[in-house]
Formats: sequence, structure tokens, C-alpha cells
Amino acid sequence: MSASVSHWSRQKEVTGSDLPIRILIFLVKVLPFPVLSCMVPFVSLFYYISSPQVRKSAADYQRRLASFSGGKALRRPNAYAQVTSFSLCLVEKLAAWSGKASLDDVIFHDDDVQDLKKRLSEGKGAMLISSHLGNMELLRCLASYGKTGVDRQVPVTVIMDVQMSRHFTSAINDLNSRYRMDIIPASQIGVDSLERLQETLAAGGLVVIAGDRTSASDPGRSFRVSFLGSDAPFPCGSFMLASLLNVPVYFVFSLREKGTFFRPRYNMFVTRSGITFGCSRKERKARVESLCRQFAGLLEGRCLEYPYQWYNFFDFWLFQDKDCSAGAADGQDGID
Repeated sequence: MSASVSHWSRQKEVTGSDLPIRILIFLVKVLPFPVLSCMVPFVSLFYYISSPQVRKSAADYQRRLASFSGGKALRRPNAYAQVTSFSLCLVEKLAAWSGKASLDDVIFHDDDVQDLKKRLSEGKGAMLISSHLGNMELLRCLASYGKTGVDRQVPVTVIMDVQMSRHFTSAINDLNSRYRMDIIPASQIGVDSLERLQETLAAGGLVVIAGDRTSASDPGRSFRVSFLGSDAPFPCGSFMLASLLNVPVYFVFSLREKGTFFRPRYNMFVTRSGITFGCSRKERKARVESLCRQFAGLLEGRCLEYPYQWYNFFDFWLFQDKDCSAGAADGQDGID
């Protein structure tokens, strides 16, 4: 399969209109979660059967995971289980955006979450790097409703590709009007948007970006990083942005607790990176790549713990025609 087809940004959204999402929103509003959970396996089966690319990508990821872990992470690879987990996550997102999410559904751990809360309580901003492992929107949703455990409203600005999820985004706007206000399309990052991000940080807010998908506009601009036993492309832009904003960076993973299908609870893991960027231009480039490798290592570890919650349904290990390391050595800047 050619690179132009396999890259995530070339794939079509699951639905061609927002009608299925709006129907699902209606069901989320009127039905209790256990009933919705019972519907998930049947919807997942249809999606599994009708999406050969999803089956292929899930199977490839699980083979790599099983091989890398020596069979410990997965007793028996099961692509359908991964699709079912994804479908359940979609229902959970809609339920959360409809106002049903609570901090009681989140399990915090003895990690850097207290450091992050302290910083936010003091009115200081931070950058969060998330992933497509687990429910990456949960913290942002809670923040939109002021459910953060911090005694003030925390502004959140998210950088994401809106074109690929435009129907989902449009539907979510009906659930929470604040959703539209805090998103910057990844394709529009420039001087003006950087100023907007700085304003969010100055207001003691959070800037959130995913670290596990390469740029839609320049897929080849990536770092080569070992992931589950093979080199994989990770986006230069997410980690270069961290160097430009020059604030503490936290890696955040929100992962469904095992055995909680009918009333999901999420483990929230927060790790602060010790990498800072008050350094020379040459050293900064090396630190950007180190930040990327640090993230990839944490992501790898969480995949081993929660193998079915990986929602990157494309050829993740596919390289394009560039390597960010070369650009970094030449002193080129940019986040796209």
C-alpha cells in the first residue's frame, strides 16, 4: 500500500455525515451507560467487518506488541477486542461531553499529578503531550466543565487535526458550546496561533497536543524512534512546539481500568519531563529529540499494560521521505 493511502491523514472519517454521531448522542442522553455498553459489541462487529484497513492495522500492531513482549502483553491477539475498546471509548467521550463525566471516574496515582495540580493552583501554565492510547479527551472535557480538582477555571487550548474528525467535532459542539473555542487546527500553527498559546499559558492554562501522529501537511517530518521493537515515525512538530513555548511538559495517559466495561473508570497517569529548553540552539535540537524519545518510551510501556486501548488504526510504522533529525542537525526550525 502506498504512503499516500496509508498515512492517517489520507484516510476518510468513519462516517460520511454527522447523522450517526447525532443518533449516538441522543442514545447517550436517554439511555443509562450499562445499556449503551451492551450495544457496543454489536456496533463494533459491523465496524470490524466493514473496515479492512482497521483490521489489518490492529492485527499488525498486536503482532508487534506480542513479539516485543514475548507474548506477555497479549495472551492471544484479538483485533476485534481492540475495535470494541475503541467503540466503547467513543461512547464514553460523548457521555463525558454531555456532562456525565466526574472526577470520581478518574483514578489518580502517586506520580507527577500533584506537581501539575500545584502549578495550576498557582496560576502557572503547562503543556500536556497526550496520545491516541486510551481516552485522550477526558482531561480536556473535565477542564471544560471545571472538574479538575483545582479551585479555579483552567483554560485549555488543544492543537488537533479538525478535518479528520469534523463530523464528530460538529456534533460535540451541540453538547458543549465551549468545545469550539479552545481548538487550534494543527495546519494553522503559526505566529498568530503561537501568541494565542502563550496567552493560554500566561492565564495559567494548559496547551494540549498529541505526540503520536505525524503532521498531516508534512508527514515526512518525523523523528525515527524505536517503538515496540522497530523504528517508528514520531512528529517533530509536537516536541518542537514544547521548545518554543518553554514551559514544563507533562506526558498524560488516560486509560480505562481493566474490568470496568459497564461503568468505566480511568487511570490517569501524569509524568513530568525533566527536559528544559533554556539552552543554546544546537543543544535545544538534541533536547527536542530526547523529549520525543522519552514520550515514545512511556507510550510503549503503557501499550504493554493496556494493549487493546491503542486507537491508531493505520500503518504507524510507515515512514515517508524525511527524517527530522537531519533537519535538526542543519538548524532548521518549525513545528509542522
